[in-house]
Amino acid sequence: MSTIPSELLDAVRAWRDEHPMKMRVLAESVMTLSDMFTGRAPLRPGYLSKPSLRAAYLHYYLPVHYLKVRRVLDELASYAGPKRGPALDFGCGPGTAALALGEGDVDLLDIVDEAVEDARFLLKRAAPRVKARAVREPSRTYRTIVAAHVLAEMRDTRPLLRLLDEALAPDGHLVVVEPAMREPTRRLMEWRDTLVAQGFRVAAPCLGIAACPMRADEGMWCHQDVPWNRPAIIDELDRRTGLSKESLKYSYLVVTRAGRTLSDATAADWRVVSDHHRAKGRSWAFLCGRAGPMCRCEMLTRHRAPERRDFERARRGDLLSVAPPIAGAAVRLDESHRVDRRGS
Repeated sequence: MSTIPSELLDAVRAWRDEHPMKMRVLAESVMTLSDMFTGRAPLRPGYLSKPSLRAAYLHYYLPVHYLKVRRVLDELASYAGPKRGPALDFGCGPGTAALALGEGDVDLLDIVDEAVEDARFLLKRAAPRVKARAVREPSRTYRTIVAAHVLAEMRDTRPLLRLLDEALAPDGHLVVVEPAMREPTRRLMEWRDTLVAQGFRVAAPCLGIAACPMRADEGMWCHQDVPWNRPAIIDELDRRTGLSKESLKYSYLVVTRAGRTLSDATAADWRVVSDHHRAKGRSWAFLCGRAGPMCRCEMLTRHRAPERRDFERARRGDLLSVAPPIAGAAVRLDESHRVDRRGS
């Protein structure tokens, strides 16, 4: 289960010691951010310049976003190897991606100077192996560019397209992490297909399929939902606001021109892209593979066996191999099939 490093929690507490704020005000500011992020209120440009909103972001959203980015970067390292060149934290805020990178040469880019100063403060205490510098624009070629919760706020892909064309190394990776809400995720899925049409490779989460099959169904969007150990401060803010951060929910896309992809590094045929559902006598989940339609894969209880146990245990995001191969929009596993969970 994902857990926030104690060094990061200590760094946030150190920040709070220098910027004291009553819990009531902090909770009110968290609600203000929540309303902006979910569309219930207009998004304020440069909102992190306001001290109360910066405090709310650091205490409530930074730990959540840090773990989301960390999970995606860990997966990236598993199939592409460790990055040895410079990285860019694009729209860095308080340094979410730089903190998640944990080490190396990282440029910080944000329109809010106060947020960049917060990033420096946190990095010094929680990630001293990161060599960070603030930049006003991308100034070199990067092996990794991370844009965390950027598209949901600016709703414009042109700055990221310029980064792909002008600042990303040919074998580098652009990592985009977004909230798991329907509108931003479906926008990300559409952009994914546009990039594939322009010659980019999807490194993750897809295993190589050319067009996202979920786009055909308006009620579906590709996202992750994983458990985590919530810090006490987030429990308290949830109690005061009525919000709930019970799990990490996020959407993501990793693209490259010539770098390695998840499909290069795994023998898996399928990725689980839904919760695993159970009803009397059967269980099922949606799978997305290397080619063909998305598959609704079902297994009857009477076909339970050790060689198919990995299917029953599969969670959203897991990689699976099925033998003999399956195909079609709906498939039922039986005693002839074997299912294995795969890593990259």
